[in-house]
Amino acid sequence: MLQLLSRRSVSPTDPLTWSHVRKELLFATIILGSCATGSLGPLLVPGFAVVAADLQVDLTSVTLLNGSLVMALGISAYVCSAFAHCFGRRPVYLFTTLLALISCCWAEASKSYSSLIASRVFQGLGMGSFFALAGTASINDVFAVHERGRRVGLWNFAVIVSVNLTPVISGYVISALSWRWAFRLEAILFGVLFVAVVFLFPETTFHRNTMTTETTKAVSDNSEAEKAQAVSLQSPIMEVEDERHPSLLRALIEPFGLVLDPIVLWACIMWSVIFTWTILLGAVTSQIFTAPPWSMSTVAVGNLTGIAPLIGSALGTVMGGWACDLSSRLMASRNGGVYEPEYRLLVILPATMAMAAGSFGLGAATAQGLSAVVCGLFMGIVNFAVGMGCTGIVAYTNDVLGERAGEGFGLAMVAKSAFAFGLSFVFNDFVTEKGVLVFFSTFGAVSVVVMLTTLPLFFWRRRLRQRN
Repeated sequence: MLQLLSRRSVSPTDPLTWSHVRKELLFATIILGSCATGSLGPLLVPGFAVVAADLQVDLTSVTLLNGSLVMALGISAYVCSAFAHCFGRRPVYLFTTLLALISCCWAEASKSYSSLIASRVFQGLGMGSFFALAGTASINDVFAVHERGRRVGLWNFAVIVSVNLTPVISGYVISALSWRWAFRLEAILFGVLFVAVVFLFPETTFHRNTMTTETTKAVSDNSEAEKAQAVSLQSPIMEVEDERHPSLLRALIEPFGLVLDPIVLWACIMWSVIFTWTILLGAVTSQIFTAPPWSMSTVAVGNLTGIAPLIGSALGTVMGGWACDLSSRLMASRNGGVYEPEYRLLVILPATMAMAAGSFGLGAATAQGLSAVVCGLFMGIVNFAVGMGCTGIVAYTNDVLGERAGEGFGLAMVAKSAFAFGLSFVFNDFVTEKGVLVFFSTFGAVSVVVMLTTLPLFFWRRRLRQRN
């Protein structure tokens, strides 16, 4: 039976040495927080038309309720990484969770569009920790290298599945009660999350003052040769904790230097384009499917934008995490036992093929007015590509950047948020003026071209990684 053994710190304060139960409770809190924050963005998607009528604004203004949240999320993700670097992870999780809780109560009580959009900005600011830190720095803090791929996949699964499942639930809530009740339920969820963070999420920061080599060995009961095979990678595992902390100003400015790293730049562009599909679909589905020939209700739109994409996301993220770890082991065994982070990038290949099939197929299906089931199938394929692609990006950058993974992902969130926020001004008008075929095909082509940039990253991996 294949087992993975790794040398770790002997310090009792090192999270890598924590008990299995303590680690799993912390990871369960990460999953709960990722579900809660992931659900905030698409909460109003099936009821855009209802909110527009209630607040007497146009559809583009309602779409900006999501755009403003996304932009604030990007800023929060970057700032949370800096604050966590200076003051530790736990205070950041506590503050942002409480902020999200308060802003959900604010949104529920909003009487005007301006008040609602302001509450959405603060909700975005409260989402940063579970996006920027949970799937990167916190997982790196607590789990060894060979344990991270599956964990990143589960974290990404929680985020993307909650994004897709929320419209199904909120569609029924908005239709049966009101959009204000949707925010009440979110407030309850964040209340539970805050309690979990208080009791189950201790500080995980453990600064190490030196870098050394962590060796992971593949041990098999059937082969002595396999027992001797070792996979070496750079990972900080020193036993002595470094108590020095940078100034906040330095922590805010320093990460911008990572943009000069081609790997970080690649991650920013990839994440921006791929993850924006979840925002794009939420922005236009109500506009498309409440009109003829579908003329769907709020509940039906919520089901359409939730069920098939939920299945696609679930398969993509779970298979992506599993495939990342599997490809790493197989490629390392073929490389004389030497592991390289780029072996995780192989999952981008099936993700790219799925993106092409899903985006172009969705454009053709909606243009021809095919059944909602067919359109939902192609949405599911797109979300499969998003789930698998995003898992590969995070798993790879986690290995390459190590303790700076949170900062790198914070930059990616800023880039994605700025990209999505800018596009939120044109999504609905683009569909109206150019039609659904051109709309989906254009963004699909851009996505495929960007995903193909993974090829030079893989083949020139050593040269590019030397710049880190």
